[in-house]
Amino acid sequence: MQHFILPLIFITLVYVAMIVMNERYRLFSVDHFSSTTMKVIAYLWLGIFLFGLVILITGSSLRIPTAQELRRVPFYSLFGLHAILFIFLLGWWLLTQRPPLGQFLNIPRRGNGEAVLTGFAVGVGGWIVTISIALIIGLLLVASGLMPKNPQPSPMIGWMAALPVWKKCVIVLSAMTIEEAFFRGWLQKRIGVIASTILFALAHSGLGQPFLLIGVTLISLVIGFTFYRTKNLIPGIIAHGIFDAVQLFVIIPIVFKTTGMGAG
Repeated sequence: MQHFILPLIFITLVYVAMIVMNERYRLFSVDHFSSTTMKVIAYLWLGIFLFGLVILITGSSLRIPTAQELRRVPFYSLFGLHAILFIFLLGWWLLTQRPPLGQFLNIPRRGNGEAVLTGFAVGVGGWIVTISIALIIGLLLVASGLMPKNPQPSPMIGWMAALPVWKKCVIVLSAMTIEEAFFRGWLQKRIGVIASTILFALAHSGLGQPFLLIGVTLISLVIGFTFYRTKNLIPGIIAHGIFDAVQLFVIIPIVFKTTGMGAG
């Protein structure tokens, strides 16, 4: 139980800060509530979501499942977090008088061809920058003794690397759309790039791979800055998809094949 104390204190501070900032400085200025009652319900909905998410992520990060256990895990269980994010977004959309989806998600009607090209450029360039910086940070952490020289990938990473192509495609499509809709389209628009990036990284802590979290944090900053500049969700969706696809289809399988860690 003690493992949940710090995460719950952290999310309590975040939750209270969001409410106070909205009451004083209209943090949720993009949202329109029909009455004070609806706003209070929205606050409660946000609280249920945040605390439930923290309990789920903390619980999953405390015990990394073994390879044998993962073989018995249903494929659909991978999408539990995405389902929660989707349900929260749907509830918030209903509570804020059902604004046009393009407005709610920051997907304008025009200029999306250019946005797709921007997404590809950011995805490729962001991946190169992210991997380069992550390697430098990793080497520094190893040199300082804060990270082992030969960190072993978690069983979850190995399990995902061995999945059929179609399942990997589903994972990438789900992550690039739902995660971007929440972390950029909803969260960053209200609390900013840095805070949303921190929460994005924490949401991926259940993978049990510290080095991967460095990359997740860096690419989140790149995508977050792109969203800040373009005010369009599409470049982030494309860039997120490219990053995840390269990791899942190329990098992780190569690492497992060359090191022999995927054997057996």
